[in-house]
Amino acid sequence: MKDAWLIVIVIVLSVAVGMLIMRLLTKKKAEEEISSSFIESRLSECSDLTTCRLEYVDLVKYSSGTIPLMTKKSFTMIYQANIRAGVDLSLAKVHVSPKKVTVKLPETVIQFIDIDTDSLRFYDEHFALFNWTEKEDIATAMRLAKEDVEKNADLDRLVNQARSQAETVVRQFVGQIVKDKEVVIE
Repeated sequence: MKDAWLIVIVIVLSVAVGMLIMRLLTKKKAEEEISSSFIESRLSECSDLTTCRLEYVDLVKYSSGTIPLMTKKSFTMIYQANIRAGVDLSLAKVHVSPKKVTVKLPETVIQFIDIDTDSLRFYDEHFALFNWTEKEDIATAMRLAKEDVEKNADLDRLVNQARSQAETVVRQFVGQIVKDKEVVIE
């Protein structure tokens, strides 16, 4: 009977030691998985993160030439531009310490400005007999519209808002991965 108790105690201790070793290995494996490179690779999968959009509508006046009806042509154009701002998460740098994860985001930038060609409306058009090339006028109008957006749209405010939203998104995304660590965004 003594031998039976001894066998039961040895089995229980063996199972307990096995469970303890398994728990330590699982915990160590979980800590190894949450490394800087692991988080950077997850962020990199998101790549270009657009966090702010702006639809901008304005008008541009164009005039070319000097002699009315002969060489002087002009028009007024209303256009709509779609502007996107955000960050390239593939450039984010991550540092993991025992109690916190620090994510250094790249600079927030205007990702693109797109002039919607379907939105172009021309008004107050004056044609010239010796200065008439409609294809060049449209190309010029598109260039002028993009320059107008860059000059007059509040792009700094858009970039600042995009930065704030990117920080929120990344904080929540990384927080889901590291759960028990503080997430700091720089």
